[in-house]
Amino acid sequence: MVDEADKRTEAIHRAAEFRERAARYESLAAEARQRSDTQMSIEFENMAAKELAEASRIEADIDKK
Repeated sequence: MVDEADKRTEAIHRAAEFRERAARYESLAAEARQRSDTQMSIEFENMAAKELAEASRIEADIDKK
């Protein structure tokens, strides 16, 4: 029982880390847009989307258990 709680807590923390990285990428994308650097903006937005997708996957796995 404790092991399951530990795994759940670890997964929650991992998901939060992915969301934090996504927020940083979104911030970098916004900065790139301000500089009119469309290419970098798109790249950062894509990285943010991947991080958010992974966070969502982890959270969905948590909810299944």
